[in-house]
Amino acid sequence: MADLLAVPKHPYAAMENWGLSIFVEQRILLDPSVSSISYLLDVTMVIVHEICHQWFGDLVTPVWWEDVWLKEGFAHYFEFVGTDYLYPGWNMEKQRFLTDVLHEVMLLDGLASSHPVSQEVLQATDIDRVFDWIAYKKGAALIRMLANFMGHSVFQRGLQDYLTIHKYGNAARNDLWNTLSEALKRNGKYVNIQEVMDQWTLQMGYPVITILGNTTAENRIIINQQHFIYDISAKTKAVELQNSSYLWQIPLTIMVGNRSHVSSEAIIWVSNKSEHHRITYLDKGSWLLGNINQTGYFRVNYDLRNWRLLIDQLIRNHEVLSVSNRAGLIDDAFSLARAGYLPQNIPLEIIRYLSEEKDFLPWHAASRALYPLDKLLDRMENYNVFNEYILKQVATTYIKLGWPKNNFNGSLVQASYQHEELRREVIMLACSFGNKHCHQQASTLISDWISSNRNRIPLNVRDIVYCTGVSLLDEDVWEFIWMKFHSTTAVSEKKILLEALTCSDDRNLLNRLLNLSLNSEVVLDQDAIDVIIHVARNPHGRDLAWKFFRDKWKILNTRYGEALFMNSKLISGVTEFLNTEGELKELKNFMKSYDGVAAASFSRAVETVEANVRWKMLYQDELFQWLGKALKH
Repeated sequence: MADLLAVPKHPYAAMENWGLSIFVEQRILLDPSVSSISYLLDVTMVIVHEICHQWFGDLVTPVWWEDVWLKEGFAHYFEFVGTDYLYPGWNMEKQRFLTDVLHEVMLLDGLASSHPVSQEVLQATDIDRVFDWIAYKKGAALIRMLANFMGHSVFQRGLQDYLTIHKYGNAARNDLWNTLSEALKRNGKYVNIQEVMDQWTLQMGYPVITILGNTTAENRIIINQQHFIYDISAKTKAVELQNSSYLWQIPLTIMVGNRSHVSSEAIIWVSNKSEHHRITYLDKGSWLLGNINQTGYFRVNYDLRNWRLLIDQLIRNHEVLSVSNRAGLIDDAFSLARAGYLPQNIPLEIIRYLSEEKDFLPWHAASRALYPLDKLLDRMENYNVFNEYILKQVATTYIKLGWPKNNFNGSLVQASYQHEELRREVIMLACSFGNKHCHQQASTLISDWISSNRNRIPLNVRDIVYCTGVSLLDEDVWEFIWMKFHSTTAVSEKKILLEALTCSDDRNLLNRLLNLSLNSEVVLDQDAIDVIIHVARNPHGRDLAWKFFRDKWKILNTRYGEALFMNSKLISGVTEFLNTEGELKELKNFMKSYDGVAAASFSRAVETVEANVRWKMLYQDELFQWLGKALKH
């Protein structure tokens, strides 16, 4: 068993040296009297990740850096499997994986400026580049897809063989594919894993499958696949994408259902651009659902008739569809609309059923999908129509769940995890979209803390309360939180106090904070990035953070240019919600003056901002018109 060591300063969150894993303090020190459930979750997963590396990385090492995802993808996937084993009630692998890994990396991998999971590494400077979310999260998502279509027990046996054959040595991805194909063969199944997986690892991006009902014959469907890109126009600009017709071999699982009956799951391997299939039980009143529990790394779109039937099913009885299926539908719909594959109102109609939803995951998926949309609209005059619509969807559940009572002891944590996380999610939506009661509650809790100097704010909602309090109340509250940030010694508490300061509506305070963030005596180097990004997420501070970033770029780049993830996190964090022609121009001009450094991150930034500008031009009016009508009814 490995020893675990906490260190105050380390360029990475943690490192899996064999027998002695090292962690920065924030990722391993836990104080049950101040740390929230999500902080406990974070710490657990980082530790499990490093322990997994004792097998994937230490016992068997990838032959070369291009396949760093072979160790990182596995460690990231098993973080969820391992945490499941420790805390079964949290349902990590079947549920949380979707929102925290799959949905997140699909955002990144839906850009024309993405890259394959296996990338060529020719010189030392290329090595840093391969450690990114594509290697970790897409790697993990592909491994999960593989485990699901192989069957978990066969997959596990294949992995054991792979580790046994290559222990104390090196292995390449083809060694893994061959061992897994062998394991399948012993079970009488003949799938050429290498042939399937090469398409997923050597091509960038992922497909969207479109399932169209046949109007003439009831039980026939047409299935198409195409490369999913958020901004179609980016595809025409990217040279390497123009002439490539991406195809994947896709394990598409499907089921059919109506109000009284749901079929069992079937699998169709889709390998052509377009295919015709015959589906039993599919008639006029039945819906069809693809990619069951979102085990596959792709999106699914349907004809509008089928979307309507699915929405109707959710409203009448959503429990016919599993929790993961509900979360998957929500994320796919928002992303498809964002990319223009689907009318803008469909995702907003889907979330109307949420007032009946008692599970955490679909709420979590919805709030994560609403967030980028909110940021596209939050500086518009008619923003309040969107705001009002969301508040309307949240109101009933918010009233039903109420606020958590004060600090519960550790034994409760596991039993009530899902419930507490759902409550937290709903309070977060209510407070950030301006629910009056939520605002009052937060203000009262903060004022009580200031007047009594005893912090009675429940742990799980502290960050929300601090942030809401700072945004609503005057400068004194800001000063109070600033003082507490200095005096507290608990690392998890320090982090949320610092982030709360970025929630202010007062531009002078935001500017003051930005300038203070670069003082290493005051704010740790690794936390300064979070300050700048959080100010950029605040509509009152977006232009301030963007200007600050450009003015201080030399300092920031000297400081973070070498550290893994840091620079790219900063660049995307400051730019991802810029959405006007003017801001796009500023970004392009800025890049001209600093060519070469962090080129990949900047080209992703440009594509993202271009997609934002294009979305506003094409779809914003359609969205507001629909919202206006929907609120009248």
